[in-house]
Parts: sequence; C-alpha cells; structure tokens
Amino acid sequence: MKCILGIDVGTQSVKAGLVDVSTLRMGKVASRDYPGVALQEPEVIWRATCEAIEELIGSASGVEVEAVGFSGQMHGAVLYDADGNIIGPVINWQDERANKRSDRFNGGTTVQQMTSIIGSDIFDDLGIDVMASGFMGATLFHLKEFEPEVYEKISKVLFPTDFVRMKFTGPGAYLTDVTNAFSSGVFNTRKGEWHGECIERLGLNRAIFPEVVQPGDSAGRVCAAAATMTGLREGTPVVAGGGDNQMSMVGSGVISPESPILINIGTSSQVCAVINGYKKTPGVDTRSFLKGRFILVGAGITGGICYTWLRNAILADIKELTAAERENVNVFARMDDLASRIPDGSDGLRFEPYLRGTRREPNKRAGFTGIGTDNFSMGHRARAVMEGVAEELLGFYNRFEGVAGKSVTGAGNGLVKSRLWQEIMARKFYMPVNVMDFENAVYGAALVAAEGLGIARLEDGVFDFIRTVNP
Repeated sequence: MKCILGIDVGTQSVKAGLVDVSTLRMGKVASRDYPGVALQEPEVIWRATCEAIEELIGSASGVEVEAVGFSGQMHGAVLYDADGNIIGPVINWQDERANKRSDRFNGGTTVQQMTSIIGSDIFDDLGIDVMASGFMGATLFHLKEFEPEVYEKISKVLFPTDFVRMKFTGPGAYLTDVTNAFSSGVFNTRKGEWHGECIERLGLNRAIFPEVVQPGDSAGRVCAAAATMTGLREGTPVVAGGGDNQMSMVGSGVISPESPILINIGTSSQVCAVINGYKKTPGVDTRSFLKGRFILVGAGITGGICYTWLRNAILADIKELTAAERENVNVFARMDDLASRIPDGSDGLRFEPYLRGTRREPNKRAGFTGIGTDNFSMGHRARAVMEGVAEELLGFYNRFEGVAGKSVTGAGNGLVKSRLWQEIMARKFYMPVNVMDFENAVYGAALVAAEGLGIARLEDGVFDFIRTVNP
C-alpha cells in the first residue's frame, strides 16, 4: 500500500499518520508525548518523532511511504552555531522572557521596545496583530539585548518544525516555509519574504534567517541516518509543510474563500477564514497560507484550557471539603486557611477567557463577573466558561472584513468532545457547525505533500463530519 506520511510536531506531543494514496483516507495515528514546557530538549522531540514513526510503520504491513509532510508548532526558535550544533534548548511560543519589564527599556518590555522601533509605517506588512513573546523575532531581539554572548554564536535559526524536518534530510538544509515565517513577527507577509527593513531596524543579522519556500515545495530526501532511526526508506522525498494552524485548516477542508470558516478549540482557540488578497485588519492576524492566499485568524491564547481549569478547581474544592469533613475540621476554618495562602487580589480573579492573557494584553487575566446569589452553581460556571470562549471567538470573527461565512467546521478536542459547546457555537455564530474528529494537522501535512509531488490535489481530500449541529 502506497502512503504519504504526515507528521505534526506539537507543543506537548508529536503525531504521525499514514494516508493511503489510492483513497486519500488516513489510517492509524501514532503519537509520543514529551514535556510541554517553554524550553524543550531538541533530542527528546527528535526521539519521540522516531518512535512514533517506528510504531506506525511497524504496525502496518506492506506500506510504501511515498513522501513525508510536516506540520508543527509555530513562533518558536531553534538556534544553530557555525558548526551546525544546536545552541541550548528549543525555545517555543510559550516563552515569556520578552514580556518582562526592564530598566534597559525604561520600564518597558522587549516586545514594547520592538514595536516602537519597528514603527507603524511597516508594521501592517508583517501580518501579526501584535508583537508577542515567543515569536522568533522577539526571542532573537531579546537575546541580542540581554544575552549578547549567546546571540553572537548564532549562525542560523529555524522554527521547531524545521529542526525536525532537517533531521530527516541531513544537516545544512536551513529552510522554512511562508506559513511558519509569518510567525516570526519579522516577515513581510504581504510580499512573502523576510522584511529586510524591519530586521535592519531591530539590529538583527539578516544572514541567520533561513531560506523561505512554499509549503508544497521539496525540502530534500530522507538521509541514511534518519532512515535507520525511523524505518523509512532512504531517499524518500520530504516536503516543506507548514505551521499547525494552516495545516489543520487544510486537513479540515478549509482551503479557499469558498470554504467554511474554521473554529478550533484545543488548549487554545482560533477562528479562521481564507481570503484571496492580503488585507490587514486591526485585532486579528493576516497569516500566510497556500497558493498565494492568506488567512484571517483570531487567536485566543486560552480556550479548552479554561474548561480544564474549571474542572481542576472543582475537583480541588471537593477534595478539600471532603478532607475537612473526614477530619471533622470546621469547613469555614479550612476555607479561611486556604484563602490565607492566596495573595491580595486573589491573583486577579474576576470570568472572561483570559487565563493566559491575550496577545495584545499578555497580563490580562480571567474572571467571573456579574455574580448573584443564585447563579454561581457548578452548572452556571461551566456554561459561562463555554459561552465566554465562544464570545471571544465571535468577537474576532466580527472583525473579519469581507468574510461572510455560511457554515463552521469545528475541530479540536475541546469542541469535538462537547455537544453543548457545539450547540453554543452554532447559536453564537448563527451557522451550522460541522464537527470533525481526527488529526487534522497530520492529515493536512500529508495532503500538502501529496499535492506538492503531484500525487493528488488538496480538493481531493476526504473530509468526513461526525455531526452537524444547527443554530
């Protein structure tokens, strides 16, 4: 059976899946977890990738992998010295160093200083709504300003997905694609090239940035070392692939302006729509996509994590109260004791879905407001969290100028596993919500590889829905 291998290098795990060339259906997906921290060990990610592929290939008899495609976490940075050695850990999108205030910038943060230096005259070309900590450009600028001894060692820089892909093709292929390059914050998204003037104003070294290609372009072939570690055939074509946001859209069948809009609720949340020409709208990103197109993206830093947080809080409450009753301890006294451990202001408690802030306001926090004597039950709180996430995404969508969606494609574990959340989304957006339940980014990576090699078109993909929920 001839297949395309899709790989998605996530923040907390790597997933690999095989797509049958004859049917374009995806079979088994194998995954491996690793610590989802801001600073990650590169070899841990690489070993996890090899193990996932070995499991996948080993469990499928008669498989011939025709090509390998990639998807992965955006915004991060992997640093290389002149000898091709990696400097330090993988720095991913969760890194907060550029949000810290400094006397060097008169009490401002690194990202605030960068925004001032870049200037409004070129900012709209970058596609990003705001500069944010964890972006490759922000990490590099911060290192230049605060850790010059590290910055001066940098010969090349790649995104996390590019690092994994180069392990497949062998050293020296310092490539990225337009969808990942957008996420650096210093890319001219309008023109599809590094923004030379932006990079110059920030005092960064243009030579360290990788070559930029299109997602379906060739990135080389599987080298002997990678073949040994993964079980893949040496010489198998490797395609550049792209960012997980864009590959998830492709894997969900959202590939043109005529496609549905996409809502994804995983740990974070996004609402996305495809547009033909570059258009910058305040409050949302305009990201690079495939075939010269762009996508409008409203990205919430939180989403499903809000519901997980509420569950954990309720479980912790139950545990404490049960323990108090079992120990015959006065519950009020236990509550006083717990409250005494919380700093003044209760860490900003008030509920809006901003547990991790927003890109524009990274220090903004979540909170319940409008609390009355009879509307703070467990059910009230659960529904309020779901509606709060939905309303944030609707707010982003209302900024999508020129986009008139007719339906929503819903993806991500948070949305897929909750019929109530699907119903809330359908009512809020007043559109049918068609729900998908499979690894969209893995499938998208495989489809992009298939089209890049002329095996199939993106439009030929099989996009099955498990449910349609009407408003």
